[in-house]
Amino acid sequence: MGYSDIIAREVETLPPEKQIELLDFIAFLKTRYLPPELASVPKTAEEIETFFRSFKVDISGYKFDRDDANVR
Repeated sequence: MGYSDIIAREVETLPPEKQIELLDFIAFLKTRYLPPELASVPKTAEEIETFFRSFKVDISGYKFDRDDANVR
């Protein structure tokens, strides 16, 4: 079993809001460690929705809270 399989299995045990945080962290890592052409980060709302749909994570109830994000 590879790292990606282990990560996928572990992610499934997290609540949806924590899965979203993990996706944010992955996007951060991609921008930091991959060449720009490989680290494409979604920029428009449609790109972001498509990105999250690929992980089958329901973000319909997600609301960005700037104060909560700044606390982290």
